[in-house]
Amino acid sequence: MQAEKIDAIIFGATGFTGQIVVENAIEIFNNFKWGIAGRNELKMKELLEKLSKRTQKDLSQIPIVVADVGDQKSIENMANKCKIVLNCCGPYHLYGEIVVKACVEAGTHHVDISGEPQYIAAMQLKYHDLAESKGSYIISNCALESVPTELGVLYAENNFPGIVNSVELYGAVVPNYQDSTSKAILNSSTWDSAIYSMQYAREIMNLESQLNKEKLPRLRPKLWMKLYPQKPEGSNKYFASFPITDQPVVERSQRLFFVHENKRPIQVQMYLGFASLFVAIMFPLFLLMIILMAQCGCTRKLLFKYPHIFTKGAISHQGPTEANRKVAEMIYIFKAKGWQTGTPESQPPNKQVIVRLTGKDPCYGLTSTCLLMCAKVILEEHQKMPGNGGIFPPGFAFAKTQLLEKIGSYKSGLKFEVLKK
Repeated sequence: MQAEKIDAIIFGATGFTGQIVVENAIEIFNNFKWGIAGRNELKMKELLEKLSKRTQKDLSQIPIVVADVGDQKSIENMANKCKIVLNCCGPYHLYGEIVVKACVEAGTHHVDISGEPQYIAAMQLKYHDLAESKGSYIISNCALESVPTELGVLYAENNFPGIVNSVELYGAVVPNYQDSTSKAILNSSTWDSAIYSMQYAREIMNLESQLNKEKLPRLRPKLWMKLYPQKPEGSNKYFASFPITDQPVVERSQRLFFVHENKRPIQVQMYLGFASLFVAIMFPLFLLMIILMAQCGCTRKLLFKYPHIFTKGAISHQGPTEANRKVAEMIYIFKAKGWQTGTPESQPPNKQVIVRLTGKDPCYGLTSTCLLMCAKVILEEHQKMPGNGGIFPPGFAFAKTQLLEKIGSYKSGLKFEVLKK
């Protein structure tokens, strides 16, 4: 007789982000039976002991599962032990598919913190139909990329008195250094994933063209990317275009809304904020240089080896110190434009709504909260999600659930507010 499945397993628990997810799970998953998984049993025991002392909670009964991406049987065993896997083990284009495949075949749900377009598109193309037939929901981008952006677009639309034509996002992560020994904002694993994505840029374009075959309506007026730095009203930062992370995810969600609900897609453009005009001007050139370096093996090795040099310390192999990580902030401004109720779409847009989204510890604390909340919603509200299973972006997957409200009400979650309506 097969043992009853536990609710959730956090895979990659001893990694930089995985440890933060495990610590936050103590509170967020307090009503669930959950466990941790990884390849080193001793390290997992030490992690639970450390967190027990830190939180003054007895974690000795948390199940520990030994699972290694180099051992397919161990991954299948993990997937069969739980209702959902929270996968923190990247880079995902190297280590993600074996976990997705095992979860789909076991009828187990899966969420991860990937922002890797190649992996995400490939999994949708390869496993969506099987996931649907097995009743398994596979949702990537359940982190800073791309839950805040997806929910911000949804929040702007919910507060728009009419039809939204477009949303422009102005986003910035603001470090507030308390520990002068480090300027790191990100751990190098995030950098590594980005470099891999740049390396396979052509393959990503091919995969996305296969994925996005549905014909969309011609949208007017068209939202064009602004190629010059901007300083929006009310902001002290300069913004440069940055369409390579969340934007394809949001666009995929909007495409699915049109295909499944015949809903007018919202056009989206994204811009990243910097403290100075000079940096905003130079950022596209820097990005182009990194993309070109990622194409060649010898220069790619330099990128992997010296992230702190290429980013002036913003990314390091050690990652941010806890003191600096916890006081960092994110500020996203969403400018939604469209037609007020009763106005024909044949006329120029006549209404603008501006909303703001803020949060603390965005790169890791908020990422952890997003991942755990997405998993919690799947466990509690999967009947409100599209179909009976499948592989979807978070905006489409969670649109009819309480994810926005739950993240907004959690103490270390996101704060949503309307600035102009």
